[in-house]
Amino acid sequence: MSLRLIGGEMPVWSDLDGRHGPGPVRGEVLAPLLATVTGRALVVGPLDPALLDAVPADDLTVLVRGIPDAETLAARLAARPGVTVLCGSPEKLATEPAYDTIVALDGIQRLASTEGADLTWDETFALLAAVLRPGGRLLLAAENHLGMHRLVALPPEVTDSDWAEAGEYDPDRPAGLERLRDRLADIGLTVTRTYTAWPTPIAPTALVTPELLVEPEARAFLTVALDRACEPSTTVLTDPRRLVAQALRHDAATILAPAWILQAERTAPEPGRGTGRLWFEAPEAGPAPFEAPAALLPFPPPPEAMVMVDGDRVEVMRHPEGRLYWYSPADGTALLPSGHLLEQLLIVAALRRDLPTVRELLHRWQSSPHAGVAADQIVVTPGHDLAPLTPAVLPHAALRRLAVRLLDAGLAYLWPSPADPAELSLTLAALAGRAPEPVAATGNEPSRPGTPGVRELLASRDRLAQELAEAREREAWYEQALADRETELRRARGLVALLSGSPTARAGKLMLAGARRARRTAGAVARRVLPRD
Repeated sequence: MSLRLIGGEMPVWSDLDGRHGPGPVRGEVLAPLLATVTGRALVVGPLDPALLDAVPADDLTVLVRGIPDAETLAARLAARPGVTVLCGSPEKLATEPAYDTIVALDGIQRLASTEGADLTWDETFALLAAVLRPGGRLLLAAENHLGMHRLVALPPEVTDSDWAEAGEYDPDRPAGLERLRDRLADIGLTVTRTYTAWPTPIAPTALVTPELLVEPEARAFLTVALDRACEPSTTVLTDPRRLVAQALRHDAATILAPAWILQAERTAPEPGRGTGRLWFEAPEAGPAPFEAPAALLPFPPPPEAMVMVDGDRVEVMRHPEGRLYWYSPADGTALLPSGHLLEQLLIVAALRRDLPTVRELLHRWQSSPHAGVAADQIVVTPGHDLAPLTPAVLPHAALRRLAVRLLDAGLAYLWPSPADPAELSLTLAALAGRAPEPVAATGNEPSRPGTPGVRELLASRDRLAQELAEAREREAWYEQALADRETELRRARGLVALLSGSPTARAGKLMLAGARRARRTAGAVARRVLPRD
């Protein structure tokens, strides 16, 4: 391992510590891409040092612009022979030998140095392409400035790393995926694979090909996978998961993806050439075991999608016959369930005021062994079977989660009187034929996952404000009714008092008193005269 300063290095700057910007590109889902690196390889930009361990190349060069980062990487990679850490600006790469593979998973916007030339995106890209040998491979990431992560984000805070970043205003930077592909084609690169990265370009947890995003059979699975991947951890304008689900339904997910990762080669790949990953025989474990082909394929195509779920990498692959299947370490290999999410079918039936269908769907769900699986994570297949995609929890917790999502989606008006998620969950339980059992949110149940966005907070505020106004109106009506009755009672009492003081009233009282005395006297006489038995 060696460390070389090539010129244009920044003495006190660090991209890895995260104090001056978003930090390095990170995420275990990127490891399979780095595992395909071969030959003399160059990794540029701030990359999580842990990901460098996934690079199998024996001749590896890492380029960073800050001396502290170079020293950190040199110390971490000291035990690996054949590793060179370069520190400086990208224009100094012109003096280096050509590379078989170039990896730029952070893009190229954070390669420029204050001690070097002020380069545009296109000029920096041309420098990288110049050191890629014929037949070499480029792995390039590009942020989408119209991506979902920007649409839902609050106004960003300007960091020190943005000192000379033109970003979306750079006229030389290709805008959009198609223009980016055209730019690569202009310099003789053929794009062989494209992934969309979710939920952020810096820390993706899901990689999905554009072809799979428009696959009808994979829509339900991807809705669940990206829903979990895009769970917000900070305050946002609106919940990105709902936006992603809408983009999937309208085949616009590729356009709204936070970033694109392109794999390109100088020449077209040779027939039969693959990624080097070995085909595996499908295990028998799992909900729906996949029948492995009779002959093992030595060079299968790469996965169509890779998603991190609870620390495990779930992969979606396409069989040569065209069928989609998924693999996870916990469940093994199974065919990808096709159909619609139960939550979507419930919403459609509710919007159409189709109460029998709502009852039937809720009853089928809650009477099945998958009653504890959330409605937004269970697929209703064309054969009307239920295919769960996540483990089950308590059934009433799943009902409460559905109630919360319906209220957050602004669909409270579809139900009789959903004052809060607890009441709506009781209504859903009654429609499903399940005994009502209030469930309070404890924090451990998936009732309200993630951080609500500003849109959801405003919707909740408006709903609560409306409920408060209605409660105040009822209170005012009750108070007015009570005041009216008090007035009538006082009027009646006054009338009684008035009538009690008149001569007629006094005469009537004397007559009544005389009648009572006569009645008592007659009773006494009758008791004395009449014989006793």
